[in-house]
Amino acid sequence: MEHRSPNPPATAIDAVGGSRPLSTQAFADRAYRTALNPLRNPVKEIMDSAATVEATPPMLGIFNDVPWHRFRESEAHAWAKAGYLWIVNDAEHSQWEGYYGREQNAAELRLGLLPVQRLHREAVSAHGDSYQLGARATMRPYGTTYEEAERYFRSVNFPAPGSSTPHDRGGYPVRTGDRSMMFTPDELRGAETEVQGWIQFETAEYILDTELRDRVLDLMAAQGRNKACGFVGPFDAILRGGDAQEMNRGVNDLFVAAAARGIHTGRVVGSGAMEDPRDIEDGMVDAIEHGARLICVHPLTSDMTYRGAAAMADPFFRACARCGF
Repeated sequence: MEHRSPNPPATAIDAVGGSRPLSTQAFADRAYRTALNPLRNPVKEIMDSAATVEATPPMLGIFNDVPWHRFRESEAHAWAKAGYLWIVNDAEHSQWEGYYGREQNAAELRLGLLPVQRLHREAVSAHGDSYQLGARATMRPYGTTYEEAERYFRSVNFPAPGSSTPHDRGGYPVRTGDRSMMFTPDELRGAETEVQGWIQFETAEYILDTELRDRVLDLMAAQGRNKACGFVGPFDAILRGGDAQEMNRGVNDLFVAAAARGIHTGRVVGSGAMEDPRDIEDGMVDAIEHGARLICVHPLTSDMTYRGAAAMADPFFRACARCGF
């Protein structure tokens, strides 16, 4: 029987634990649940607790360009405290520096952050390897054909025993909370019930070609409830597709079509041309009202240092201006 929380979160604040900034108790609860199950997926738990996509509260995310060897848990703590729930560790454009390992993924999960490992479009077996390093979702960019989506799911799913269906996935033992090793096929499949495959919709083929779009969405729905998510990279979509207004309409139509199939989707909102917080807020409202639930800010994690420093310095410069300096 499918299990749902008796009190699923109704608002974005409920989803992060009832308060923002997060309380010490909320961090302790997240760490405790992750110690019991280091393979949990905190975002999928929220999705699973809601009856429909429409009833799921929006969840905030950001792309992480901090190199794995420069990652600090104290910074990730600030991300979580501010209300972020999912982090895309970017090994597509950052390449090896963005390929997060066991320690980095474990730190994010202890803080209640879903580590999403984005990989380059040519990656195949690296998706399964990312799960075994602790990522609970991977992201596949730049799809233009149905076959690419099909192969992606072959690379993230373990084959059924004796199946003649081709698969591109190998196995490697993973550990439970007490560090016991899981070796058998059933144990390995059981360890990945909470992982997700996120497909990026950032080409005209996937957004504007509604026949192909719907075939890909049907394939995603066939993976199982909340096992596949869609994410729009509008910068790449407009770069490739041209007309920004037509693409934005296509993106909103995608959100509606995905929600009708029970698929959670999202997008980046904002850009260098949209820096006014009011415009960004309006863009987020538009996305949420069309069915998007994975909302992403446009700055990267490495931008937080300057933006936070500037916000802390602002009162000083306002005070100087008031005093004639």
